[in-house]
Amino acid sequence: MQKIYRLRPREHDELIVDLLAARGVTGEKERKSFLEPDYMGDSHDPFLLPDMEKAVERILTALENNEKVCVWSDYDCDGIPGGVMLSEFLRSIGAEVRHYIPHRHKEGYGLNSEGIDELAGEGVKLIITIDLGTTEFEGTLHAKKKGIDIIVTDHHEPPAELPDAFAIINPKRVGSAYPFTGLCGAGVAWKLVQALLMKNRFGFEEGKEKWFLDLVGLATLSDMVPLIGENRMLARFGLVVMRRGRRPGLAALLNLLRIKASTLTEDDVGFMVSPRINAASRMDSPEIAAALLGATNVERAADLARQLNHINDERKGVVASIAKEANKRLKESGLVESSVIVMGNPNWRPGVLGLVANTLATAHGKPVFLWGREGGDVIRGSVRSPSVSVVELMSATNNVFNEFGGHHASGGFSVSEENVHGLGAELERAYKTLAAKGLLQEETLVDRELALAEIPFALRDLEKLAPFGVGNQKPLFMFPGISVSSVRSFGKGGDHIEAQLSDTAGSTSAGMSFFSTPDSFQKKLERGAKADIVGHVELDWRGKPRIRIVDAI
Repeated sequence: MQKIYRLRPREHDELIVDLLAARGVTGEKERKSFLEPDYMGDSHDPFLLPDMEKAVERILTALENNEKVCVWSDYDCDGIPGGVMLSEFLRSIGAEVRHYIPHRHKEGYGLNSEGIDELAGEGVKLIITIDLGTTEFEGTLHAKKKGIDIIVTDHHEPPAELPDAFAIINPKRVGSAYPFTGLCGAGVAWKLVQALLMKNRFGFEEGKEKWFLDLVGLATLSDMVPLIGENRMLARFGLVVMRRGRRPGLAALLNLLRIKASTLTEDDVGFMVSPRINAASRMDSPEIAAALLGATNVERAADLARQLNHINDERKGVVASIAKEANKRLKESGLVESSVIVMGNPNWRPGVLGLVANTLATAHGKPVFLWGREGGDVIRGSVRSPSVSVVELMSATNNVFNEFGGHHASGGFSVSEENVHGLGAELERAYKTLAAKGLLQEETLVDRELALAEIPFALRDLEKLAPFGVGNQKPLFMFPGISVSSVRSFGKGGDHIEAQLSDTAGSTSAGMSFFSTPDSFQKKLERGAKADIVGHVELDWRGKPRIRIVDAI
């Protein structure tokens, strides 16, 4: 499907004013607030969250009675940093804490009876969840039978009826007075920390708790939450703390990846750090990621960083193996001619399929659905799409999924054994239905046309707008009349390309694109080609300006 690009109307001479207006930020006061996040001003009162008062009182009681506490976190790069953060804080104020992370493949997401039984046997009387719990009816009931109270801190959409937990702290709850619903799981747990400190400083110097913001910022940048309002503040200050290099595990990982902590960006977090934290649970070792983030010994931190990097290499091997099998099946089956690519294998790990789907979607320019089996009979999958909204596509099917959700370009689903074999035909039908209604024509807005000579000036404004993510997308630019003087592949498997570009004024720039070939764009990127280049501007690892190429038209 051909992409259509349309330039936003240019209303101001100043680039940054136009970019802010395109993000709904207008007026002098609003612009100042967005560009200069304020820790106190952007932190809302934690006691406006539902059940916060009773949760704080229950934790204070646990401290008084020397009760064992468990922080039960999800196994992704929201739950793990959030779990480490809350565990560290509770220990610092005198609690005996166990951090429990369920095994992705053996236990699955959320609370489970076996884990609760184990904790009950250890004498745990209170479980605090991170990034889960809002829909955990069975687990909450089982904990109650075992004499364990559950405090939920979560950000997922709540059902009409809630589990019978002691407290459920979730900004999305009906009737919540909290003014911002976009917090990630670790962000909600952070509000619990703030609330506890408002009741009792526990000897903490004023502001000392901000050192925990590296973990909150890591989670906020890693999860698909809007980087506006309170999240923008948490992400910005989280990066500030991460750049100090105070956490030995994170410092060791950055050193191993040859990333300077002092210049760490959201792209470094999103493309290099988060995938390694997530790889731990995908490859059955979430505790290693948690141990790395919580490490205090420099030598131990370096060893854990090496372990985590090795796990990530293993994950890459699994992804490459599945991608190879998928590509072979695509060629043999003729599925590549379909509007939607759908494939699965009971032996494929659902936890890595999003990465494979992304590679295939980029290569073939169409939605890709891949499924595998997880935890017995559950068939789960991931979907990635370079153009079509995956949510619209899945919504247009006839009740073929057990569950599904996601964002425009990515999502997940579960499907029964009975329905999985008809999944491809049903998605193809849904795609054609949407296409017939004209709902698949994609138009992408480009923020501004730039000459290559303007890139360094644009970067100054972008630095003020960062960090970028959901709700504050990285600005997209059009570079007209570009000539391509050379193109080369790089990376272990030649998966990425770099091009040397010039314009009619004689200015030059490097351009690059990850997981792309010269044929990945509407116009082939080859020596001697002329095209309008659509892309982002950024600094490379040496601090030199370049274009991250999105398309050539």
